[in-house]
Amino acid sequence: MTRQKTPVLFLLILCFLLCACQPTPTEEAVVSHADSKLEQAVTAPAVQAYTYEAPARWEETFTPRSREVRIFSDVEVPTAEQFPIITIRRHRLTAEDVLSFLASLCPGEWTARENEYSREELMEDLKAASNMFLGEDDETGKPVYGANEEEMRRIQRLIEEAPVEDAYAPFTADSISFPINDVPLQDSGGTVWYLTAQSKESRSFLSLRRRRDTAVYPEQWVLQPDSNVYRPNGLKNIRITEAEAIAKGDALIAALGLSDYRVAEVTKALEYQRYSLADRSEGYLLRYVPALDGTVPCFYGMSSNPSFLQFTDGDATYAPPWKQEYAELYVTEEGVLSFAWTDPKEHVMTANENVKLLPFDEI
Repeated sequence: MTRQKTPVLFLLILCFLLCACQPTPTEEAVVSHADSKLEQAVTAPAVQAYTYEAPARWEETFTPRSREVRIFSDVEVPTAEQFPIITIRRHRLTAEDVLSFLASLCPGEWTARENEYSREELMEDLKAASNMFLGEDDETGKPVYGANEEEMRRIQRLIEEAPVEDAYAPFTADSISFPINDVPLQDSGGTVWYLTAQSKESRSFLSLRRRRDTAVYPEQWVLQPDSNVYRPNGLKNIRITEAEAIAKGDALIAALGLSDYRVAEVTKALEYQRYSLADRSEGYLLRYVPALDGTVPCFYGMSSNPSFLQFTDGDATYAPPWKQEYAELYVTEEGVLSFAWTDPKEHVMTANENVKLLPFDEI
């Protein structure tokens, strides 16, 4: 099951929200001069609060680039009465951001494991090495799986060298160095998480997972015959309802202080152990996006992928891709098993408190 919000009106609002996307030394909004309507919207006096009007349904056919596109879509109108133009910029994660995030997730001291591998992890790796991908059959072309003896001997040596008990030390700002790659952390309740984080001018993200060797696949992937996690009958073993998953997700989002985030997409999902080729759990994949003041939450992150847009008309080097900020949670009856916060942004200034949006038929 997938819940998706109609993006029609959201994109209208987005064009105004992002028209001033870079700060300048004089704090003036940077706008496109290709269409004076955007510049006029920035400089016009703020209008009184109002409710945007749109039809309940949009049906239209048009032909861009010799391709016929038919629109049959319900339109969801935001409850907002204010439509500001704001300047935002990419936020580069800091060590303090990481520590604040962890403290919000679970108050108390967080510690980092000093030994690279635990015995439990190595035993899992040993099991995975006993049934690894060894290549393809020359005659049938089908994948061949079996024991990788050399890898099993290597892991066995590591098991012999690993400490009987894991050693942990306080996780502080001084111990954080980007990029962070699958660093095992233990919260104050004794739960182990694996932290990954990146801090670059072009992109920042942070993710926490309860299991280091798994990947989460939405049901759309599971239903594809050529997928490595193909399940022709879909996912039938979820032990939590969608409403329960959203409640758990909302609680974590609130704890992290992401007060303007709203759930935009919910889909069934499979947690898959990549090396042992085994299912670990089934649950729901939730995507949250900023939805300010009653605007409609819409996840469009995949549609703004540069590779997805590479064949569009125009100059591809006009500007760096502006990726959507969002949070992604995987939830089962055990709780939230993974969390990712991708491409965070920060508010620089408000260029106009409230603008008059274009009429729906002009869009």
